[in-house]
Amino acid sequence: MVRKTAVIDNDLCDPEKCGNGTCAALPECPRKLIKQEAPYEVPYVYGDPSLCRGCFSCIQACPLKAVFKI
Repeated sequence: MVRKTAVIDNDLCDPEKCGNGTCAALPECPRKLIKQEAPYEVPYVYGDPSLCRGCFSCIQACPLKAVFKI
């Protein structure tokens, strides 16, 4: 069985609309799989997607609905 994982839609993501240009979903990932190189840059899911445990706290935290599961 394939486990669902979180992904970020770069077209929907706009860190300027999150506090201080920092992705709102970033601190919510307990596995720290979401990375952002610098404030106001688009974040990305880092590393092996199978490490995502499927809690999807990141989805709930994103005000722009740019994070979703596949």
